[in-house]
Amino acid sequence: MLIADQPSVFVTDAEVLQEVIHRYLAQRRWAEGRGVFRRFAALMQDRVETIRATDVERAAMLADSHPELAARDLLHTAVMQRLGVRQIISADAGFDRIAGVERLDPAALSSWEAALLA
Repeated sequence: MLIADQPSVFVTDAEVLQEVIHRYLAQRRWAEGRGVFRRFAALMQDRVETIRATDVERAAMLADSHPELAARDLLHTAVMQRLGVRQIISADAGFDRIAGVERLDPAALSSWEAALLA
């Protein structure tokens, strides 16, 4: 697993952990999701950024120029901006619409993995 090999290269935010819970509960697959959540949380230990009120306010400002995007995506973008992070690993093409964000598609891992870990 990429994160397990190079944990210091990655950061996430608390909303991603919540999304894992939400997704598996919504699919009624929590027995499986519990393990996914625990493994991801353990791999990202000390690399999970909190969500601040200023991040939520920034997400609301981003919504003015990107009303077509999901609130969660805007929140991730706001946290990225606060941290100075430009790249996000996501299958969500909505991130392609945000200036200053480079989306790394997990389906195209072989095309960006080496550069990311260099």
